[in-house]
Amino acid sequence: MRWLALIPFLGLSACAMLERSARSGYYETYEGDGGRAADIYEMKRQNVQSEAREELGMQGRPLNDGESEAVETRVRLKRMETKLASKRDKKQYYNVRGALKNDRERLYFLSLPTYEARERWAASRGLGAQDEVRSEEMAKVIEGNDIALGMSQKGVLESWGDPDAIEAAGNPLYGYERWKYNRYVSGNEGYQKEMRIVYFEGGRVVGWERP
Repeated sequence: MRWLALIPFLGLSACAMLERSARSGYYETYEGDGGRAADIYEMKRQNVQSEAREELGMQGRPLNDGESEAVETRVRLKRMETKLASKRDKKQYYNVRGALKNDRERLYFLSLPTYEARERWAASRGLGAQDEVRSEEMAKVIEGNDIALGMSQKGVLESWGDPDAIEAAGNPLYGYERWKYNRYVSGNEGYQKEMRIVYFEGGRVVGWERP
């Protein structure tokens, strides 16, 4: 899942008044041959890709073509999410984010030009009514002690109980969390302990894995 960092910037006029250390980071950024800025940009790009892979549960291994495309789509989405300017826009998006089907639909939602256009699009898709129908489907999933994409955190608690550990990332507004469960599952050698990690965005299940 993603881990956000805020990087303060000083004006060049203020920086010019300071004697910079070669170990400060600013020395290499402004005193170099011009290639340093490109290096920093590349580091940021790689960090975003790493965050996207972690959020999708695809870190630490080679990706196939479909997985690579999913990572690139998530990277584009993350960049668009950072461009949400106002609290109203952010609240609108993250209120419906979990109900949107996938990253492509989220990208389309964010590409709509105004707050009102996004409201009309969401209403035309009946997202509220869809949640009501989905709750009936989730009830059946919970009865089977299972989880499903789009399930709320409350639903996961009802199905699997309290997690053994909860990890959060970034601004709480975005709802990026992962819950770790140690569950006993039956196998050829009887019941064995197995860890499962459930990923949440905006309070909804977006994926899981067995490390």
